[in-house]
Amino acid sequence: MLVIMKNVMNDLYARDTSNKIKAVKQSTFKSGKYVGCYAPLGYRKSSADKHILEIDPITSPVVKHIFDMRLQGNGFRKIAVQLNAEGVPAPRTFYYMAEGRENPRNETPYWNDVTVKTILRNEVYIGHTVQNKTGTVSYKNHKQVDKPKDEWIKVENTHEPIISQDIWEAVQRMDNHPGRGRTGKSGMIALFGGLLRCMDCGSSLRYMRDYRKTTSGKEPEFKSYVCNRYAIGGKDACSSHYINQKALVAVVLADIRSKAILAQGNREALKEQILVRKRNASAERTSLLKTELTALEKRLAELEKLVQSAYEDKVIGRIPEGVCINLLNKYEAERAEKLEHKKEISTKLAASEENEKSVDDWLDLIQDYAQLEELDRATLVRIIQKIEIGEKREVDGHVERDINIYYNFVGFVEL
Repeated sequence: MLVIMKNVMNDLYARDTSNKIKAVKQSTFKSGKYVGCYAPLGYRKSSADKHILEIDPITSPVVKHIFDMRLQGNGFRKIAVQLNAEGVPAPRTFYYMAEGRENPRNETPYWNDVTVKTILRNEVYIGHTVQNKTGTVSYKNHKQVDKPKDEWIKVENTHEPIISQDIWEAVQRMDNHPGRGRTGKSGMIALFGGLLRCMDCGSSLRYMRDYRKTTSGKEPEFKSYVCNRYAIGGKDACSSHYINQKALVAVVLADIRSKAILAQGNREALKEQILVRKRNASAERTSLLKTELTALEKRLAELEKLVQSAYEDKVIGRIPEGVCINLLNKYEAERAEKLEHKKEISTKLAASEENEKSVDDWLDLIQDYAQLEELDRATLVRIIQKIEIGEKREVDGHVERDINIYYNFVGFVEL
């Protein structure tokens, strides 16, 4: 009996100690102090306070290079391959180089896609400290497990950022951005690769380039795009929608500059014009979503009453226990389904209500490009979501075509 009591007391002591340690760590996390054995790549711990991060002038350019390559449309694996080809040391190697000693862990000195992905998703690079991402199973089982995102502790603006907010947001959009593109024979992604769509069939446009050498030995600049469905299936599948890259660059540059000038000179009028169009387009959809949400909330309230009624009927003997259990399982299954559906609808409604913020974000972004002289891929991916290319047609003796440019945040801006 004494042994049992002793074991119980030891267990209670261990649990109490564990809770106290967790409380101290949680308090430290919430204060924004960095707690970790190693500073993230691009930073180093301050000599004055090890809980404060400061930019490392040696490794921070590597972080900027990784974000830049991602903006160019490169995948995680390709970025890792490029870093290895350039001879850039892996993060842990950098740490031990700074310490002036060999890596005792005998870890691989090479980059991989997981490491690159982790860096590109880490908010530490925009000045925020996010901790409490992992923890132990319990005070008895010390196995490390990932915690759900709603348990993470995030404190903003705790240190100087390496990456600007607009670059961060552009990189995060790359996961679902059509402009990721594919690498061509030259090993490079075409300027408009992955951004162009056929206005008629919806397929992407394929990059075409003449690789023949000129008499001078230089490669010619014959770069163009054609509908991919046409390239595969011929004119019975779709028309070519051929467009020269130089001509397209001129159109896109002109459109970006004109909208940037408007954003600078008449911001409020342009904002209102875009908002009116977006409201008109989403008004009917929003109304339907709100009606559906009201119906869901009504049914969830009914289910709560049905559960309570089933319990009461079982207690007073009106229904058998087995029937009660079956009813409760049925009600709980429907309730879980309705709650999930309610969450989806609420998310869609919240997205529709974010219109004004999205327009402000776009205006803040586009106004800096009034003097843009040359297009590069990073700029395109940062600003543009997709470009629809229409087929050429003859109107009153001259050739015309439609080109619709869809911008990030706001979509197609028709003025």
